[in-house]
Amino acid sequence: MYEMTEEEILALAEGYLSARKSSYILPGKLGERVGDKIEVIFLKPETLDPDIIIDPPDIRILVDIRTKEVAWVYQM
Repeated sequence: MYEMTEEEILALAEGYLSARKSSYILPGKLGERVGDKIEVIFLKPETLDPDIIIDPPDIRILVDIRTKEVAWVYQM
């Protein structure tokens, strides 16, 4: 089975966000892995302003390393 590198996973997640014109801060980081799915986490630009409280402070994307499918993780 083909394993994606960390760089490939991040690039796939970044491409997904860029295609949706979402704002995010680089670099992203890898989160939890469950089976073939890896969570990728990007901070929102608004988190740089100390006078604003952002909840949640990040955007999470799920990347399937087997199929290369990417999905938005909805957070509350």
